[in-house]
Amino acid sequence: MKIELKHNIKKIFQTFGLEISRYQTSDTYASKYALGYISAKETIHAASKSGLSVGDYLEMIWNQRDNRQIIVDQLRKVIVFHKNIKNICEIGTGAGLYAEKIIEIWKPERYESYEPDKDWAQWLAEKYNVISHDADGKSLCHTQTSSIDLVVANGVFVYLPFLTTYRYFQEIVRVTHDESYVVFDILSEDCFDDITIKSWLESHHIYPCLVCKKYITDFFLKHRFALIGDFFNFKYGAGKSQYLVFKKDSSMTQEEPLTN
Repeated sequence: MKIELKHNIKKIFQTFGLEISRYQTSDTYASKYALGYISAKETIHAASKSGLSVGDYLEMIWNQRDNRQIIVDQLRKVIVFHKNIKNICEIGTGAGLYAEKIIEIWKPERYESYEPDKDWAQWLAEKYNVISHDADGKSLCHTQTSSIDLVVANGVFVYLPFLTTYRYFQEIVRVTHDESYVVFDILSEDCFDDITIKSWLESHHIYPCLVCKKYITDFFLKHRFALIGDFFNFKYGAGKSQYLVFKKDSSMTQEEPLTN
């Protein structure tokens, strides 16, 4: 029963887009975290006590310093600073690790968040002035059609069942407009070489969901999205994840998709 409970807690934590890892420390909160326990209130308190932001604190106890900045810098190479990115939507915002960085860069007028954990959702709304929508775990039902300039999901589609991921892809198509950007990471076939598979098996994590990069790329191409960039996050879980960056192109048609 304890093993099953611990596994379920870890799976729930994955909805935050975050990864549990072992960490030896005298910090009471970090010690609990290493055992698979997560609490918005305790995390926020521990971060405040350390003098760090929640994002910086979590990066510290996970031994992932500067990982967010590396990812954001990669995005800036692909998505040139664009003054028209005013409305952003994030799926699975979690503890706001990426929201913190994205808001710093693009300073959006509106930031919509779909985070299923109520405590984190409330804190995100208060801390970053985001709009925390009720999350049903499969849709962006509170977001207007063709209203979003940038959709972001970090560490979300790496664990969701395929059909749930597919539902979100349909919703992404709906809420974006011509010239919108879409950014998310997946566990593609390129993320599972023999060495990485061994690392995953030794980690005892069983949540990873492999999805085909070509299948996803073809899906978005059919809906007038061009793949404009991709890169790896080498500090994801027991291996790596692959980020895909799409841009909706008004010159494309569904019958004649643009290819790279």
